[in-house]
Amino acid sequence: MRLREGALAFFLLLAFAATGFAAGFQLFNEGSARVMGLGAAVTARTDMVESAWYNPSAAAFFKSPEVLVGSALVKPSISYKADSGAEYDMKKRVHPLPFFYAIYPVDERLSFSFSFNLPYGLTTDWDNDWPGRYDADYTSLKTFFFVPSVAIKINDKMSLSVGPQIVYADAEMERAILTPLGDVRMNMSGDDLSGGWLVSFTFKPWEHTTFAVIYRSEIELDLEGNVKYSNVPSLLASRFKNGDGAVYLTLPDTISFGVATTIFPKWTLSADILWSGWSAYDELKFTFEYAPGTGAPGEQIQPKNWHDKLALRLGAEYELAPKWRLRLGYVYDPSPIDYYTRGPELPTDDRQLFNIGLGYQKENLSIDFAYTYLIMEDAPVPPAGSPGNEYGNLSGHYEGDTHIFGFDVSYRF
Repeated sequence: MRLREGALAFFLLLAFAATGFAAGFQLFNEGSARVMGLGAAVTARTDMVESAWYNPSAAAFFKSPEVLVGSALVKPSISYKADSGAEYDMKKRVHPLPFFYAIYPVDERLSFSFSFNLPYGLTTDWDNDWPGRYDADYTSLKTFFFVPSVAIKINDKMSLSVGPQIVYADAEMERAILTPLGDVRMNMSGDDLSGGWLVSFTFKPWEHTTFAVIYRSEIELDLEGNVKYSNVPSLLASRFKNGDGAVYLTLPDTISFGVATTIFPKWTLSADILWSGWSAYDELKFTFEYAPGTGAPGEQIQPKNWHDKLALRLGAEYELAPKWRLRLGYVYDPSPIDYYTRGPELPTDDRQLFNIGLGYQKENLSIDFAYTYLIMEDAPVPPAGSPGNEYGNLSGHYEGDTHIFGFDVSYRF
């Protein structure tokens, strides 16, 4: 019987791997060092406190409270290579992504969980005099998710969880505006407090194999703030006045399906398919109290036309010794960005992530480390006049990679 169940679990893992094919500015891989090491294929894991974000219904299977805290450090490297042979590098920075997770089982049926992380975000920073400065030269988006959830164990094999997603977001964008008297600089910043919801379900048909699914809703962000202009010639002062402004965008709804098994001695194997509804990001809308170039109220709309995508995530954890765990992960993350709207604020294409992690546990304390190497396919610049290259100053392609390091500490009470 165990052999037949093991063959079925292994077949299901292969089926998941054969099906998957959501990059954008999603940061699901960086949720913790343990998550990174496993390529974020953790939806069906019921032994990780990170379930507070990745699948809160798994909290119903916890027998004692646990907390985890840590951070990922992301170091991207992206270049624009012009057909003329010129090359421009995005400024290299290290971006911290902190996280915190907690699970508290009230009794055998009821558990509470809480997570804090930054699952969406981006920062691109080009020199102020680079050829694409009229499209974008600095863009930053940070989203802080606070997610309390309640999980109920329906029976020994099934559990259900629901909870709100409370999101604080802030953004800043800067670019040059071409005028007959030279470049004018525009800086726009804003923030918003918004929210959504999630529901998740876990099914353990056997002690060694688990299936799980989680749905997260869309989140509408109305980032209201101010617009400031600099380097404005006196003759154009009436056309470039500081004032209020806002930008509107939608974070996608997502569905994650996962399977995990411990059928093979010393191994825990897992696979996830993540669907992201990026088609909700069809435009980026700006409103101005004083629109650039006119000095009158107005709005601008940038078409985006992103596409829904499936991402594949595979993870394997091996027990090197009673206190040591080795983790390996792989992610294929296809880009949802439309070719004609790909711009320098997010000049990426399909990505692959290769992950390795190491964990040490002594009694109730665990320490984990992970490293991820992300490589993206070369991303061609769209034709002149298209939304991603409106001024036609770019002709070439973007290329790059990213190094990600993770560290966390957890304690089980």
